[in-house]
Amino acid sequence: PLERAWALGNSKNKGLETRSYCFVLDHGLSAAGVWLKAIAAPVTAPATVILNDKGKKAAAAEVSDRVNRGEQVLAVDLLFTGDGAPQKPGPSDYTQMLASVGERPLGMEAAQLVGLARWLSKISGGRQVRLETTGIRSQVAARVAAALEPGLFSAVVVRDGMPSLRHLLDAPVEYQDAPDLFCLDLFKEFDLDRLAEMAMPGGRESR
Repeated sequence: PLERAWALGNSKNKGLETRSYCFVLDHGLSAAGVWLKAIAAPVTAPATVILNDKGKKAAAAEVSDRVNRGEQVLAVDLLFTGDGAPQKPGPSDYTQMLASVGERPLGMEAAQLVGLARWLSKISGGRQVRLETTGIRSQVAARVAAALEPGLFSAVVVRDGMPSLRHLLDAPVEYQDAPDLFCLDLFKEFDLDRLAEMAMPGGRESR
């Protein structure tokens, strides 16, 4: 769960309110996020979490679209993504180290996402949270999170995703490009359609 949301800065400009956060979770790792909404929008406005494999800075168009619809938005970089990605050594080195001690980076990312969605739900008046992703890494983290917490998300919208985890082997996807998705026994037990079924009736996916 989320232990603390540290507000790092805020602004109100041209009708837009923003707050930057460092989110500290109970496993000791953090996530970076920016919360945004139109100043005129109520604090109980519908809420969307936005993830992008290239980081939250690459999600400007999606963020703008949801804010213009009157929503509040949390654009976030989970572990190993965007501002949450270590530079030296790189993410693939860290995922290998975590795997060597029995941790699953994908599970850690999903746990971060659940904690952040619960926080956003709480500050927006207990609403279900909409989830929007771009890229295969964000897609899988979102699918796992939604399967773990079926009632948390009102919808899961996927852009530039993949139809099956088999894509990782068929493409093939290099380990360095998506190290968190090479998760021990994940392919053996699950695929994206099964994860989506586990998330029903709370979530639905579109591409």
